[in-house]
Amino acid sequence: MNPIRWLVGRFPTLALARRNLSRATLRSALAVTAVVIGVVAIGAIGMGGEAFKQDQLEAYEGFGGTATVEPASYIEEGNLTNTELSDGDVDRIRQAAGSATVLSVHEPTDALVQTQSGTLLFRAQINGLANPGEFYETRNGTIPDNWRQTVVIGSRIADQNDLEPGDRLRVNVSDEFDRNFEIAAVLRPQGFSAPLGADRTVFVPTSQFESGGYEQVIVRVDTRTGSIDGASQAIEQEFNAREQVVRVEQVQEQREQFTEFFSTVNQFLIGVGAISLLVAAVTIANTMLMSAIERESEIGVLRAYGYPKRAVVSLLVAESTILGVVGAVVGAPIAVGIGMAVNQLLLGDPLAFTAVGIQYVGLGVAFGVVTALVAGLYPAWKAANKRPVEALD
Repeated sequence: MNPIRWLVGRFPTLALARRNLSRATLRSALAVTAVVIGVVAIGAIGMGGEAFKQDQLEAYEGFGGTATVEPASYIEEGNLTNTELSDGDVDRIRQAAGSATVLSVHEPTDALVQTQSGTLLFRAQINGLANPGEFYETRNGTIPDNWRQTVVIGSRIADQNDLEPGDRLRVNVSDEFDRNFEIAAVLRPQGFSAPLGADRTVFVPTSQFESGGYEQVIVRVDTRTGSIDGASQAIEQEFNAREQVVRVEQVQEQREQFTEFFSTVNQFLIGVGAISLLVAAVTIANTMLMSAIERESEIGVLRAYGYPKRAVVSLLVAESTILGVVGAVVGAPIAVGIGMAVNQLLLGDPLAFTAVGIQYVGLGVAFGVVTALVAGLYPAWKAANKRPVEALD
């Protein structure tokens, strides 16, 4: 059995509505196009936003068992106090964290990197570590066991400045040192979520620093054998029993904050895209009003022969709903196609859709159909309530 014939047989109003729409093909096509744009806007923005979020969240992979410990600074008598952690503090963190890897970090605020000849090359973040190999893997070169006279650089610094192991740099840290170093290794790309911003950092041995305090400590727990939550709580109990001495922040907490923030941004963008459906609603309402005006005599004859108001409303609402359904049917695959292109670009897999991303397409389709249906209510009500005598004049 032909499903279209069966549908028309069961719902003759649909057949009449389709015939009426075909009498103004261009106007109907413009209304459908407005719905298509709205459905594509919501679906494509939603799926694209999800793909971008997944791409960014991949940067947090591998850092789930990581936390940073920083001194809780206070202002007393106009001076900033408690801005560094001592060697004793680092030892206490190691004891509290158990088997976790603990790295103490120097973070000078004023640093300049030059070529060996003295030509200004770039300004970069400088961090002092005892052994970056405990925390990062190298892309090129190796980190010596006795790491004292060389530096290790992040991947972005190496790529942007055409640097590789064996090149020499002059590192100037205000009030600390001004020396030439050979590049021992380039780190693998870590992503923006990596502690210390490794991709944009030059790592220098802590032995080069004269000051004994540390601005930050990195704690990493092997999640197969331990828990970063337990380590964080132990550190908090060790230092903050009476007052807050240190702040402990897990990378996982940063991930959750990023997810919440980006979900809010994505919803805002979808709201902006939904404005196009308001335009579609206006277009469909105008289409139906024009159609009702042009068919006043026809509707008047139907009403004079006993056609009830409800039937007139059903007919015109069916016409507007058909416009919405056709627009949604055309817009949905276009939105999916755009989503596949974005997935390929950001994630390397055109079919890397998430359940939430697919839901955005469904949301666009639902909004498109409902918007069209609602847009047809007023023209239908107005046409149905016009007296047959007035319509036949």
